[in-house]
Amino acid sequence: MEQSPILISLIPNLMGGEGHIIPYHTSVSKAAKILGWQHLVILPPDLKFSNLPANWYACLSSENLEAKIHPFIRILKFIDILKFSLSIAKKLRQYVLITPRPSIIFLERFIHVQLLALLIAIYLIPTNNLSVWLLYRRDIHKDKTAWIYKSLNQAIKLKLNPGKFKILTDSEILANSISNYFQDSVNVMPIPHTEFIDIEDTRNQDDEIVCWWAGTPRLEKGWEIVKSLVNCTTDGADKICVVAAQSSQLISNTGGVRINLIADSLSNLEYLEWLKKSDIMLLPYDANAYKERTSGIFTECIMAGKIPVVTAGTWMAKELSKYQAQELIIDDWSQPKMITNKILQFANSVELKAKITEIQKSYRKFHTVESYAVEIKKLFDASDHAEDIN
Repeated sequence: MEQSPILISLIPNLMGGEGHIIPYHTSVSKAAKILGWQHLVILPPDLKFSNLPANWYACLSSENLEAKIHPFIRILKFIDILKFSLSIAKKLRQYVLITPRPSIIFLERFIHVQLLALLIAIYLIPTNNLSVWLLYRRDIHKDKTAWIYKSLNQAIKLKLNPGKFKILTDSEILANSISNYFQDSVNVMPIPHTEFIDIEDTRNQDDEIVCWWAGTPRLEKGWEIVKSLVNCTTDGADKICVVAAQSSQLISNTGGVRINLIADSLSNLEYLEWLKKSDIMLLPYDANAYKERTSGIFTECIMAGKIPVVTAGTWMAKELSKYQAQELIIDDWSQPKMITNKILQFANSVELKAKITEIQKSYRKFHTVESYAVEIKKLFDASDHAEDIN
């Protein structure tokens, strides 16, 4: 009987526990458990986040390969890259030498030098039963360094047996673009960190409208837009409360929206609590930055049955258009009074809530841990079949 694979998540940078990284790989663990696979996570130590799950190992070297220097200078930091490679290889040797058990290295947040470190590492370990799966989230085919990713992909693929190298993404739009650039097939994956209990809608017409601008404040996520919005003093603005991270330093005018600043870093439970309290999720993201890439916050918003307000030309806008919810797409965020009036309308629209419910039903069929388990099983079975053919 063939042994089940061991799935090894490689996290080059935990980012202090911010963002999707921890919930994503926690969900990967749950998907692996459904399949009866072993899953472990290897990463460098992070002083900002020490309470790691039992299957997470802070065993990699801690060189900062993401330091803010020119990308082409970064590639010359070969000693640091080599140290990182050696630490990866050292840990992997404990598992990939257990033949004939298949091993899968899974990498979903990385830059080119980290990918180079992985390439060096797999030259230092046996590869007969090894697979490498890379999940691309950004439109890196537009970057000046795109050719580096393409070259590294090809080098890793050549080192492995046929069918053992897989390129993944979580966006159909991005899948088409990077497939054309890399000249390789790309698999679209569910977004698995969406496990929310059913959230009952108890909103009354006269209730304050809670609008959450979730996540780390960044310009590409509409920081300037939100600043403008909270300064709006149009009629009805005082019925709105904007929730944002403390570091956004948002300030409103008298007669404008109320502001509630919360901690920058939330636990999963705290995040869920704010999702429950929110009526609307503000997603005024830059159209160029989010034209093809997904938003975990948008997906979680839909899964929770909340209302997202998004920018035209983004992946989120295309998702809403599939379900005729175009009214939630904003072409021009520079008119805060107009946006405020729209928010007042959205919060109490029965028709709009019915549309969100339909999108929610669709998302709950695909963006789940169970669906993720199905997809990774397909990937594994396909890689075995490809080897058999060759």
